[in-house]
Amino acid sequence: MSTTIPMDGLAGYYSYQRRLARSGFTGAVILGLILYALGYSTIAKGLVLGSLFSVLSFVLMAHILPYQVGVGGKRKTATGVAFVSFVIRLGLMAIPLIIAAKNRNFNLWAAIAGLFTVQAAVYVEHFVVRRWAGPNRGKVTDGPRAG
Repeated sequence: MSTTIPMDGLAGYYSYQRRLARSGFTGAVILGLILYALGYSTIAKGLVLGSLFSVLSFVLMAHILPYQVGVGGKRKTATGVAFVSFVIRLGLMAIPLIIAAKNRNFNLWAAIAGLFTVQAAVYVEHFVVRRWAGPNRGKVTDGPRAG
């Protein structure tokens, strides 16, 4: 198991999921504010719109996954839940694309990029934060030890 994912039951799973969603969306909003301040308002709005739906899709997936694992013994039920979840998530991700394509206040390409916000947060967490923080990230220590 990865050292960045706390495995103390569902509480740790949901904590990790919240951390990824918050960090990804916060980064997108900060980048959007910078772009807006530089005069790229349509790009900023598209990025934040796509990021919002990226987070919604991720949260939906993260909340349905434990249920899927729980019904794992019933293969048809688990497959059905996975399929319905996938279709709903695809529908969610189509919404910002339709909004951006029909409304000139949003940049379509920025909305597309925003849909990859959570995936970018996962890569940053895995490759950047974990290497920067080291292998003991998230582990509780008793303090300095007398040698």
